[in-house]
Amino acid sequence: MEDPDYRQLMNVAMRALSQRAHTTHELEEKLKKRPHYSLERGKAVLSRLQELGLLNDDAFIRRTLEEASQLRFQGRMKVATRLYRRGIPTQKTEAVWREMGISEKELAKEALRRATKRFAKLHKNKLYQRRAQFLSSRGFSPDTIYSVLGDTL
Repeated sequence: MEDPDYRQLMNVAMRALSQRAHTTHELEEKLKKRPHYSLERGKAVLSRLQELGLLNDDAFIRRTLEEASQLRFQGRMKVATRLYRRGIPTQKTEAVWREMGISEKELAKEALRRATKRFAKLHKNKLYQRRAQFLSSRGFSPDTIYSVLGDTL
C-alpha cells in the first residue's frame, strides 16, 4: 500500500514540473513547504522523478546555456548567477559551459552586432563606455569585454 502523503507530494512535484522545468533544489524547496513533507518522503519523490527522467539538473543546465548563448547572447557570469539562484553550483555550470565549447568572445561580438542601432548616434568617446556597460550588463567578463571592444574599435 502506497503512502498517501508520498502520493500528495508526488502530485505537487508533477504539477510543478508540468508548468516548467525545475532544478532538484527548487523542487525540494517547494516540497518542504508542504504539510506532508518529511525528509524521507521528499528524497523518495525526488529520486523517483530522477529515475523517470523528469528531473535532471544536467539537462536543465544544458538547456539554460543553449538558450542563453543562442537566443539571449548572455555571458558566462550572468548565466552562472541565474543558475546559482536555482541551486546549481557555479563550478558545475562552468564545467558544462566548457564542455559545450561556447565561446564567450563570439557571444559578446554577436550581442554587440545585434545592438548596433542602439549605439549609432553616440560620439566615439561615449561609444566605448556604452558598449562596455552593455556587455557588462549581459554578464560578460571584463577580459572578454576589453578584448571584444579592442577588436571592434
